[in-house]
Amino acid sequence: MSKKESTQRILQHKVFLIDTLSVEASFILQNVQQAKLITQRDYNNLSDVSERETKIIKLLDKLIGRGEETCQQFIDLLRQDCVLENFPVLEGHAIFASSVQEVSQYKITQNPRGICVIINNVDFTSMKERRGSDEDQKYLAKVFRWLGFEVVAHRNKTAAEMKNILQALGRTVDGDCFVCCVLSHGMKEGVCGTDGSLVSVDEIRDPFTGINCQKLVGKPKLFFIQACRGQRKQLRVNAQADGPGDGESEMEVDGDDFDITIPSDTDFLIARSTTDGHVSYRKPDEGSWFIQSLCRNLEKHCPLGADILTILLSVNNEVSIQGLHSKQMPVHEVAMRMKLILPPVNN
Repeated sequence: MSKKESTQRILQHKVFLIDTLSVEASFILQNVQQAKLITQRDYNNLSDVSERETKIIKLLDKLIGRGEETCQQFIDLLRQDCVLENFPVLEGHAIFASSVQEVSQYKITQNPRGICVIINNVDFTSMKERRGSDEDQKYLAKVFRWLGFEVVAHRNKTAAEMKNILQALGRTVDGDCFVCCVLSHGMKEGVCGTDGSLVSVDEIRDPFTGINCQKLVGKPKLFFIQACRGQRKQLRVNAQADGPGDGESEMEVDGDDFDITIPSDTDFLIARSTTDGHVSYRKPDEGSWFIQSLCRNLEKHCPLGADILTILLSVNNEVSIQGLHSKQMPVHEVAMRMKLILPPVNN
């Protein structure tokens, strides 16, 4: 809250207050005096003013002159039941609405800004090929290089290899921001390596917490995970699950049912391609709805100065209206303290 917020609110709504309080000017003056917001001498002088509007104008000027604390006490007085009974129009008025404190921005000044790691598992020993995922990798790499990140891509990694990659990054990563994109099959317990073994979400995230990665303390850490969170389909159409099975189609689903929780550490954002319990869709020739929309919206809105959370709302909206019968709703969980704005870097 700014130091002059209450004073500014009275000034901003002064005309409204004059019109409203003038109806019962003596009543409000008595309440102000009883609350000791003005001196007895001020009260006597104001009581002698015959014109009600002038009485209120002089009262407000006197309160403003006594400073921010008195102005806040006056606004609190206007909330009291006895006052609201006499001035019902005050109920819910904007003068009581505290303005939202301006949110600071993360400091993003380094070049490169940080690392964007992409783990793209396409070919599996015992599950279907994730056709179209290479399109997601290409688009992600293109966009995050454009945004000033050093992109490091890993394709077809076992669970053990995935863990080793992330743990090594946690020990060495630096920069103003960190991005991790995971594209793979999954199950309830976590994300699959190409060997079918699992990497839990904690194992993906923990190398970058404040305890394990001092260089990223206080810096934004973004995770984008393309995978389902269950096998339920929202108005299913011809679709193929990303798992053992027969047949192909023009649209496939990334099947998994793992839970993601925000850690106690701050400055984390985890964006998921779908809601709990549902599949997310990937076109073999175009890539996934979620990742493709994410990249398009980053390209569109980052040059305009939009912050990452606003951009993700655009992604949510865009993905949610895709498909005639098959539907998908991305979600994101946030433990960030500031706005993250990533304007493109001029190469």
